[in-house]
Parts: sequence; structure tokens; C-alpha cells
Amino acid sequence: MNKHLYLFTVGFFYAHSLVAQVNHGARLTAMGNNGAAVKDIWGVAVNPAAIAYISSPMIQITQQEHFFTNEIRNQALVVAIPFKNLVFGLGLQRYGISAFQNNKVGIVITKAFGPKLAIGLRANYNQLKISNYGATVGISVDLGTIYQLTDELCLGFYINNLTKEAYRTKTIHTSLPTAAYFGIAYRTSDKLLIASTISKGVVATGIDYQLIKAFSIRSGLSLNPFTHYFGLGFNPLKFLIDFAFTKHPNFGYSPQLTIGYVF
Repeated sequence: MNKHLYLFTVGFFYAHSLVAQVNHGARLTAMGNNGAAVKDIWGVAVNPAAIAYISSPMIQITQQEHFFTNEIRNQALVVAIPFKNLVFGLGLQRYGISAFQNNKVGIVITKAFGPKLAIGLRANYNQLKISNYGATVGISVDLGTIYQLTDELCLGFYINNLTKEAYRTKTIHTSLPTAAYFGIAYRTSDKLLIASTISKGVVATGIDYQLIKAFSIRSGLSLNPFTHYFGLGFNPLKFLIDFAFTKHPNFGYSPQLTIGYVF
């Protein structure tokens, strides 16, 4: 089968799976895609409440290559800007190939209700483009919360597509994913963070260990399917560079790079 035809066929018949792709940034990816309870700028794309305690404007961009071909790419950009007692976020994501593209723009507003509780809301503009079938758009809304139970333990919960929107045209009909995620993050010390997330029977666990100042190592795993994750993080001064590698049992390795800056 022609390579491009094969990629298109995979995209068309697994449209729901591709639409569900969310880029977590290399740090959270390396931790097993654990973002439900981890306070990180990539809450712009994952749990919108997770950006509530950001104190300075920041930006990060990332690119992840697909397992079995570099023609399928997952690219994203996130921005977080604190303003008075709110934090605003903007996220852009693109996933797919030229014949099958899933694009998403998310706008986030998050508020912290004291040092323990934060609630975030995200409005998404989703676009699905399939060659020879046209394009369609859908609007979805996500809601998330973060609760700092103790100094060490943080709980997180978020749900995507609250109103269960779908893409519907004469030629394209597929659902936008609706899923709930619950996570915990436990900081055993200033150096070690352990996080876990569960959703629809899928369990993921990961760690972030600061080996020395400005250098971290990360690892994680998820079940169903059993997938390994590994990554490194460099954070000198205001710059950030994160690497992640995902090892799928059938498709092999998928590399990811994230770079960022804090203003």
C-alpha cells in the first residue's frame, strides 16, 4: 500500500483516537503523561486549574514525532499570563499529516481561591480537516480543579468536553472525546515529585527528580497499553529545555522536545 494512502487510512478509520491526542509538553510526557495534579504551564492543555499559581508570564513550544513515521507530528504552543488574581492561558495544538489534521485553539481562565484551591475553565475551538472530505469545527468546554490537601500532597480533577460536542457534517461525523481525569501529586522533598493519573481504566505513574540544580531526570509508565516514558530537563536561569522519549510496546520510540522561556 502506498505510504501516504496508508497514513490517511489510519487517520480516517481511527479518527476518534487522533482527535483525542493532547500534547502534554515533554516534562509531563516523560512522567507518563501525568498532568491532572501537577502544577505546570501545560495545564493550559491538560488540567486548566494547574496554571493558577504561575507568578510570571511564560511560553513553551513543543514537537513530538510519531512512533512509526516522522510524517505524523504533534506540535503545540502554550502561553500563561498572570493578571491580578487570575491567570490566563492560550494553547495551540496541531496533530496529523497533510491529508488528516486535527487543530485546536484553547483559551483558559483560572482563579486561585487561596493557597489550596484553584478552578480553571477552558474553551476550545476544534478543527478537523480530511483531504477530499472537507473540514468541520466544534466548540468544547473543559473544567478542572486543583486542591493542595497538605504541603506535600496535591489532588487534581478535570473533565474534557462537558457538553459532549461532536463533529457533524454530511461527510464527517465523529465525537469529540469526553473523559474525566483524577490525579494525585506527592512531593516527598524539594527534589522528588511523584504523580499518578487515572482515566477510563488507564493508570499512569511518573516521577520527576531534580538530580542537581537546573537538571532533572524523569520517568513514567502507563497501563493499557503498557508504555514506558523517560526524559531529561534543563532549566538554566529563565530558559527551559525538556526532552522526552515514549516507548510503545508495538511502535517503538517517540521523541519529544520542549523549549520555553519565563519573562
